[in-house]
Amino acid sequence: MKHRLLLLWLLVAASVMAVAQTGDLPRSTPAAEGISTQAVINMMDSLLGLPECDIHHVMVMRHGKVVAELHPAPFRAEDSHTLYSASKTFTSLAVGIAIDENLLRLEDRVMTFFPDKRTNRVSDNMAAMTVRDLLMMASGVEPDWTMRNNSMDWVKDWLAKPVADSPGSRFQYDSMCTFMLSAIVQRVTGQTMLEYLQKKLFAPMHIIVADWETSPDGINTGGWGLRVQAETMAKLGQLLLNEGKWDGEQLVSADYVRAACSRLIDGGAKTTTPPTDGNQGYGYQVWQSKWPGSFRADGAMGQYTVVVPQEDLVVVILGMKLYGHEELACIWNQLMPGLQAAPLQPETKLQKRLETLCAKAQLQFPQGKKGKPQSKVLELASNKFGMKQIALYLGPSSNAMQVEYKGQDREHLALGYRSWEYTTMNGYPYYSINAINRMQGFAHGFTAAAAYAWNTPSMLEVRVHYVDWISGQVFTFDFGKHEVTIRDTYPNSKPVTIPFTEKND
Repeated sequence: MKHRLLLLWLLVAASVMAVAQTGDLPRSTPAAEGISTQAVINMMDSLLGLPECDIHHVMVMRHGKVVAELHPAPFRAEDSHTLYSASKTFTSLAVGIAIDENLLRLEDRVMTFFPDKRTNRVSDNMAAMTVRDLLMMASGVEPDWTMRNNSMDWVKDWLAKPVADSPGSRFQYDSMCTFMLSAIVQRVTGQTMLEYLQKKLFAPMHIIVADWETSPDGINTGGWGLRVQAETMAKLGQLLLNEGKWDGEQLVSADYVRAACSRLIDGGAKTTTPPTDGNQGYGYQVWQSKWPGSFRADGAMGQYTVVVPQEDLVVVILGMKLYGHEELACIWNQLMPGLQAAPLQPETKLQKRLETLCAKAQLQFPQGKKGKPQSKVLELASNKFGMKQIALYLGPSSNAMQVEYKGQDREHLALGYRSWEYTTMNGYPYYSINAINRMQGFAHGFTAAAAYAWNTPSMLEVRVHYVDWISGQVFTFDFGKHEVTIRDTYPNSKPVTIPFTEKND
């Protein structure tokens, strides 16, 4: 009985700590930290107004304090978020810590870590490739974004590739370079990179909620696949701003962090006038930004942690948009002009307006009426989603959509009308990466938030956001044409229209 009580206490404590993590960083107001409150409002308004963009999380820090945060419903501060390539910066920090512990060096040759993975004669260029080259995306290997979709041994197959360029000579952005860094960290530490970071970085920074996708043979993907909370990204930015120091403890050497966050290679983009954030250069898995001295962690679909050391500023933006330069422009054009060197006088009315804006922000609901109570069971034609049947239960007090997949797997989603209803999923949300064993390493039990409305008497819309992931789906049922159109919220996703046959419930 005592053991059971202890286990229960530990589970409760873990749950409380996970939620409490979102309030770790000290809070303040923009004015107290020398930022015009109106400038923050302007930035938030601009982000929320971007076309074809879903903003999920925004945090602004100055002088080590959070001065504003925005989590538009159905997204919440406690929800984790998949980072795509913003994961790379954490991989770089793991390498830096391993260097600090004398487990590896920047000059170490990549092939020396994997003598068991050699399949043919090692070319001179492959033999010359170093850890530094991987960090700077200058391996000399032509990027192959489909390899991970077909290989069960990513290390072996990547090392077998030709190395066309002299390592270190040319920037070629390639997530497999970062995966190889993860594999090296695992070789020299005997732990996955996530396990290593949990001990060396996450624990002292009180980062509890984190999981990371793995390759088919259990190596953290490194270049993508980390899932953490927005506040963790704010902590990352502050750690980089502080050159690797956290609460007085040097977690990563300052020399390494300074190098990682500097311009070490051109970044592969052509010079433009005016300059853009995409052509400012690259460090060790960190991008340079166009504001003088600034840099960022950067992930596909709009995952950014921007650091401006001269202004003691960190801005986190997580969301869903293809061309993120528009999000970054909201920082440069709206927020930066409002920064002052000294605290401002309290801006009570503006502060109240900012708090109201952040508290009430939400993504758009399906537009239309609630409709009358009814139930419908739809048999779907063959489709790429593997959906076999969708059952709709629209009642006076509760509403749901049940999706049956081939193999009898079912997903039951609660639906709200002008509100978001949350459901713990049985399966996994839609993912744009098609690597073998994708989603391996993630904790099970993703959360879906869904809402519905009748656009017309014969057309029903259901929107689903996977709030502790990144993506979503929109279902539009046309009962006049007997078809459902499903659109993923990933940018440039093409809608898929599927005929259905309506059955008696």
